Amino acid sequence: MINHLILLQIILDEWVKSKRGSRRKEFWYPELMTFIISLVASVLNYIIPIPSILAIIIYWIFTIATYIANFSVSVRRFHDLGMSMLFPIIFFIFGIILGVTNNYIAEINTGSFLYTLFVIIGVIYIVMCIISLAICCTNGSKKENKYGKNPKEI
Repeated sequence: MINHLILLQIILDEWVKSKRGSRRKEFWYPELMTFIISLVASVLNYIIPIPSILAIIIYWIFTIATYIANFSVSVRRFHDLGMSMLFPIIFFIFGIILGVTNNYIAEINTGSFLYTLFVIIGVIYIVMCIISLAICCTNGSKKENKYGKNPKEI
């Protein structure tokens, strides 16, 4: 239990820094926490319905906070592998585009160019999710790279 608390402290201390790499544990614990919090919030919202405006505000605050934290840990994970932050930035931009436009897709005519464009962006995003997941699951470099020391040695 103490190891998990120490890891949580490291994640919270380092979540805005992208100067060093991060271990796979530092990638998976925020993902797990996001999943658990989302699940609990969904169940609570079903059991104890709250006003929709409050639910929307809470949803967006949580979404923005977790999106920034996940972006940060993904950048650090890529740095651990000796890769730049270009892929996480592109991934982040695609996620924002899809997140903002998601509510409007249902109102667009399915035969229109804009609808086709959104579908293509969505497919590209899914492929990027798979690539990012595969990269983030890869064991980090054993030696020091241009982004710093091996996080397992720190």
